[in-house]
Amino acid sequence: MDPLSIAGFTLTAIDTLWKVSEKTAELVSNFRDFDHDTKVLETRIRDDNARTRALRQLLFDPSSVSAWNFYPQRMLTIIQIYHGRSLFEHFDPEVQNHIHLFFEQAIGIIEQAYQLLCRRQAVSSTGEADSEGSISRSSTPLASFLTPLSHDSDLSLSYTHEISKKSSRTFQRIRWSLLDKKRVEAIVRDFSEVNKRIYDNIELWCLSTSVGVDLQHLKHLESDTSSRTLGFDIDAKLQLATSTEENSPWTYEIQQNEETRQALLSVVPVESKFGIVQWDSKPMLVEYRSYAPESPVAVDIDTRTKDLVNRLAKLLHQPKGVVFRTPSCWGWARQIHFNRVAFMFSIPEGSEAQPRSLYHVLGSGSQPPALGQRFTLALQLARCISHLQLVKWVHKSFRSENILFFPPKPEDSQELPSRSQECLNFSEPWVLGYEFSRPESFFSQGQSDRSPTLDVYRHPERQGRPTQFFSKIHDIYALGVVLLEIGLWQQATSLEKSGFTKVRDPYAIKKQLVRNAEKRLASKMGEKYKQVVLKCLGNGFNVADDSKEDLKLQQAFRSQVINVLEDAAKYI
Repeated sequence: MDPLSIAGFTLTAIDTLWKVSEKTAELVSNFRDFDHDTKVLETRIRDDNARTRALRQLLFDPSSVSAWNFYPQRMLTIIQIYHGRSLFEHFDPEVQNHIHLFFEQAIGIIEQAYQLLCRRQAVSSTGEADSEGSISRSSTPLASFLTPLSHDSDLSLSYTHEISKKSSRTFQRIRWSLLDKKRVEAIVRDFSEVNKRIYDNIELWCLSTSVGVDLQHLKHLESDTSSRTLGFDIDAKLQLATSTEENSPWTYEIQQNEETRQALLSVVPVESKFGIVQWDSKPMLVEYRSYAPESPVAVDIDTRTKDLVNRLAKLLHQPKGVVFRTPSCWGWARQIHFNRVAFMFSIPEGSEAQPRSLYHVLGSGSQPPALGQRFTLALQLARCISHLQLVKWVHKSFRSENILFFPPKPEDSQELPSRSQECLNFSEPWVLGYEFSRPESFFSQGQSDRSPTLDVYRHPERQGRPTQFFSKIHDIYALGVVLLEIGLWQQATSLEKSGFTKVRDPYAIKKQLVRNAEKRLASKMGEKYKQVVLKCLGNGFNVADDSKEDLKLQQAFRSQVINVLEDAAKYI
């Protein structure tokens, strides 16, 4: 690798960042005996540094060959996958430059903490040296140089020296607690935020640039040691699952007997499409999906629909990061007499089996939660959409009806008020309602199912009988509608006097939503939140000449939606 190339400069920057961060952590460790927070601060720097090392190995280190011992049948080397170059060199020049600038920015931040701690250590060392020198001069009269010190004088000198050291240490503790610690904490907080954005963007570039469509590259990310350390393997595996067209021989259909049939008939309904069932002596969430809503008689599920249902269950069953906000799917069961299937989901850990949808809560007329909770809710949902796009997965039915909240389990000494909104954790939404959708690379025309309660969340291009491919911007539009609901704390259908039942023009629905956002959101949620909603509703990301993978749109969505919501949520 040419050391004067952008790859060489970036590699040097990463190595410099690692060294400065390591030395900063060592300097912070000098103060860790003062309080617990300082130990946490040191750990935070070292954790960020471990991630930096893993990113270096993934991007540059040829010795970081995939852990093919996990998959002996895939005896490919990194040289075969990347044709003798590093992963970094497979990115286009613009992405390479972004990575280099990111690491240079991180160096600039952590160096502030390093220089501050170096100056403080130098002052402390000088102070101790001066203190020791002054003790020896002031405590020994001229005669002492002519006659040996007595034993008592020796003890006195030693005692005075210890007092001085303790005094110096006390001064260090006070200065650290009152001044330096807060400054270093602020610097490390900024450093961690930049590191997180480096991490997020490199994962985006690994999965959403042209190299991200290479199946061998995805398999490398799935099994590579550094990739697994970073957690990139989980999303790579999901993208492989969405990118593979062939049907899996494994079925996720739950084979039924009399006991399971009776259990499915004993489901406690939750609103219109969910329920709670006791399954293997524990509660499970049930989501119903009709496969023949127009049929007046019971019909079995056809082969094509069964394949789509099984494919969806497979994707929902895959291990996923919490950022997806989707509970784990155990499988699905057919209910022929109702022309529907029932997806079975685990109840989120630590939660009571008493879910309520955002749509229900918005329509209850209750007081909105605190502003901070609403911003966190909006941020969680935006991250969910972003991560779905990262793995080339579309939702197609993103709306408040499909966003659930679960009350936390009470302490032993507390009782849980039944169905109480006050117990719902609005910062922890769970997203369901995925369509039997194929990956976005497939055409999804869909049937005409005009419904005002559904169309209000649909992009105008996707209402009626759609003729456009379902794309990322359509899910972003639906997110914008939900964010509008969260900001106003009312159902979108209530924003028009007839509930949009008399509105036939899809663009008139959009116009009404935009009008409400422009007039009412800023006073309730602030100008920045309003602009986020308007960007989602109006595709205001100013993206031109995008790649096939919509990389520019994904980058713009992260910077103009997610980063804005993150910054706002921090200070509320």
